Amino acid sequence: MSVFDEPAEEPDQIRDQLRQLFRYRALIVLGLLLGVVGGGAVHLLGGPTYTATGEVVVQAIGTAPFEARGVSADKQLSMGTERQIAQSASVAAGAARALGERTDPAVLQRDLRVSNPPDTHTLLFEYGAGSADRAARLVNAFVQAYLTYRQEAAARRIATTVGKLDAELRPLLEQRRVLDRRIAGEGAGAGRAGDESERGSVVAQIADLQSRISSLKSLDTTPGEIVRRGDPPAFPSGPGPAVLLAAGAVAGLAVGILAAWVRSVLEPRVRSVAEVQENLRAPVLGILPRRRGGAGVLEVGRPGRGNRAEAYRTIAFRMVHDRRFAGRRSLLVVSPRGTTDTVSVAVNLAGAFAEIGSDILLVEADLRTPELAGRLPLRPGHGRPVPGGWAEGERFTVDAGVDGRFELLPGREVPNPARALASPEFARLLNTPSGPDEHVVVVTGPLLAHADGLAVAKQAAGVVVVCDLHEVRRDDLDRVRELITGAGGHILGAVLDKGSRRRWLRRLLDGGPARRERRRRAPRTVRLPATRPDPVREDRLSADAGPSSRRG
Repeated sequence: MSVFDEPAEEPDQIRDQLRQLFRYRALIVLGLLLGVVGGGAVHLLGGPTYTATGEVVVQAIGTAPFEARGVSADKQLSMGTERQIAQSASVAAGAARALGERTDPAVLQRDLRVSNPPDTHTLLFEYGAGSADRAARLVNAFVQAYLTYRQEAAARRIATTVGKLDAELRPLLEQRRVLDRRIAGEGAGAGRAGDESERGSVVAQIADLQSRISSLKSLDTTPGEIVRRGDPPAFPSGPGPAVLLAAGAVAGLAVGILAAWVRSVLEPRVRSVAEVQENLRAPVLGILPRRRGGAGVLEVGRPGRGNRAEAYRTIAFRMVHDRRFAGRRSLLVVSPRGTTDTVSVAVNLAGAFAEIGSDILLVEADLRTPELAGRLPLRPGHGRPVPGGWAEGERFTVDAGVDGRFELLPGREVPNPARALASPEFARLLNTPSGPDEHVVVVTGPLLAHADGLAVAKQAAGVVVVCDLHEVRRDDLDRVRELITGAGGHILGAVLDKGSRRRWLRRLLDGGPARRERRRRAPRTVRLPATRPDPVREDRLSADAGPSSRRG
């Protein structure tokens, strides 16, 4: 094997994975639709959102005790603190009072956003509301409430400090008046000089306190300047309907693909033709198209034959011409479960073999609920065998139209089906040909329903497993292979049937498995033309296959 073989199969593996995902395209479409509906619901129920913006340049008023001489503004202001103040409940309560609303301040705070651009003393107020006018009114109310709160806080701090200084000033003024009266009543002397010295010290303290009070009262308490008022926005700030629908579609598509992937991973049914081959350890002989409505059991040899009849003929030619299948005298056609019309496959394969020129005996080995005799165009055979058991019973001739005819041994209800299928008469029927070109095709009930099929599989030369392409499970195929090989049987291959035409909803929900076969594991097949073969050539092929058939 060349080192280039593995990379060559990577595109095929990717295509298989995509096919497996698109098998559940209904989940993908459903996720896409739900996403679009969700985006539309968000647009309709949420409504448009308008965002108004206001900007304030914050100014430093001063800090207690208002003696920050020479301190720069960036050290007196903490923009993080100012941002927290702007978003506080006190400012929200002031905005609510300014608007005259009784709304809870916490409710008003939900749609407020305050930010501080780096390296600036600017606060950016943004407020989102359902209408442009309300957004503008609310952002302006918050801006004004913030400025009012800061100004009132500064005024309270100044008043508090001034009150403390006044309290210190009043005793000094009283002391100065006392000293003035004492100095006025005293004559020249040492006592007068001491009082004048003390008075000078008190006057200096009074002057200092009065200077400080004057400085505080002259402070500018303006907290900041509004550089941009909140105007009603012209357009909504949120995503528009097109953006919401697109975002919903993308999210829904992703969820749908994820759901399809999970469903594909947990799928118990076969997901590709290659999986059928891997589970059965046998090739897929052919895939039957969907059955048309009103089609009978026997489709080959009928007027206006369709694609299914040609598929049966192709499978028969493959079994005749392929060396691994040629020379098989007896053939068992069985299905894992009762979801597949195994009888139709066996009947049409018998008709296709009869077209090639073989003498075919179709045996209905379903001895519990036989029904094949009533579904085929029968006429009595040329002779009646000696009466005996079921295997020696009366045979009928089935008219396959232009493809010829073949014999039918119909089933009948017997007390013990297992004993009848294990009888020496039935073994001779399978292994002792009555002619050089006679082949036996046996059809039984579902293999996993009862063990009748195993009793035939260990005696037949080969087994063909018929599977419903949309219903067969991997576990069932594993069990069929184990039962047949354990009983000593040999699986020749599988025939996949698409069944009858399904309803449109089911077709949407399940696209069917991938059809690609792995080239390295799939057996090599012979391509045959779909046209009718030359009778002389087919007689020679049948004659060549005769000895091997007798040896089988």
